[in-house]
Order: sequence, then structure tokens, then C-alpha cells
Amino acid sequence: MALHAVILAAGYGSRLRPLTDGRPKAAVPVAGQALVLHTLDALARWGVREVVLVVGYERGALEALLAGRSDVRVRMVENAAYRTTNTLASLLCAAPLLEGDFLLLDGDLLFEPDLLGPLMRPATLLAIDRGRPLDDDAVKVAVADGRIAAVGKRLAAGHRAVGESIGLARVEAALAPALFAAGREILEAGGAQAYYEAAFQRLIDDGARLLPADVTGRRWVEIDDHDDLRRAEALFAAV
Repeated sequence: MALHAVILAAGYGSRLRPLTDGRPKAAVPVAGQALVLHTLDALARWGVREVVLVVGYERGALEALLAGRSDVRVRMVENAAYRTTNTLASLLCAAPLLEGDFLLLDGDLLFEPDLLGPLMRPATLLAIDRGRPLDDDAVKVAVADGRIAAVGKRLAAGHRAVGESIGLARVEAALAPALFAAGREILEAGGAQAYYEAAFQRLIDDGARLLPADVTGRRWVEIDDHDDLRRAEALFAAV
């Protein structure tokens, strides 16, 4: 079965206002076109033709952007609780549509298409950048014996961060049911605001094999605020 993808694009993007008044962050233009279109272009270059887009806030803006696009089939699924939930809940909204291996992408990630190369092998992988300073907001990763030992904004005692998880992963079909089950358990236990990395961590704790995909030196920006947007415009202006 061909590799497909899920893009999580349900949230407000409140730190980008007024640019997100009336449209979600994924519809904000950067380096010449809407953020989500950059993502679809990159996926198409690697042969990904099936994409699930999780929407919520101002979904109509994304529908208008994608109307008539034929190189990638985009199916939208709504996270109706986007106001009170986070990326884990959005991923679970997409779960019924995900078959086979899939790429998992944050909707606010801008990246050069070649960055996907290290994720084009059959394994469960998290894209890791080892070259950037780690601030409090970074999703940190610890590695032991070549495997991911911990992932999250705060790592448990005994784990040393070696890099940042950039918001891009590959999930093997065989591991997906356990990932979704762990996510549902977290939500049912009151974790409405949990990020999907919490479900990855639960799998790691249960012995699952997650590997780092090193993207150090590749161009990427997580666009949370106007400073990020300016950095993205500068980094990708010539693309």
C-alpha cells in the first residue's frame, strides 16, 4: 500500500493574529503561497497522493484553497472539539481514514521537500534536528542504543535531550493501532490538551521501537508567531 499522510491543521493560530482572523494557520501565505500548499507540494514530490487533512477553525478557507487540486487527493475530517483539544485529539479524528504506513505532519511546519528523504524507509520514525538550541517550547528527544528513549517538552529524569522533534513522523501500519489505543486512553484519562507525542511516549514505555530520522541541517520552521513567520519568509524566499 502506498505511503499516505495526515496533516493536523485544526487550531486557531492565535499568535499569528490578525493574519489568522478568518483563516487557519495552515492557510496563511508564506514564501509565496499558503502553508498547506507548500506541504502538499513536498508530499507530491515524494509520491504521496493520499492526504487526510484534519480541520476545525475556519475550515472553509482551506476548502477554497484546495478546490480543484488534482495531483493529491485530500480528504478532510473535522475535529469538532478543536477549541478545547490539541494535536492528539486531532490525530484520533483521522484514525479511521488511515491505512498502511503514514506520515504525520503538524500543520504549522514549513520544510524543504528533501527533508522528507530520511522518512522514506519502512520504520516508525520521528524527524529529529540535532543542531538547534532547545528552548522550553521545543519538543525534545532522548536517544539510547539508536532508539528513541523519550520525547516531549519535558523529559523524565535520567534522559538527556539530543535534539528536537520537528513535528514530522512516519508511523508503521503495524504500530498504528497501538498508537491510537494509547491516544484514546490518554484522552479518556482527562488529557484533552495532550499532544500526540504523549501517545508516542506511552508506546516507547511499552517497548515499541521508534527510531530517529536525522534531518539536521535541512531547512524547516515551525510557524507559531510573527517572528517565526519572518524567519520562514527569509529562509524560503528563494524557493
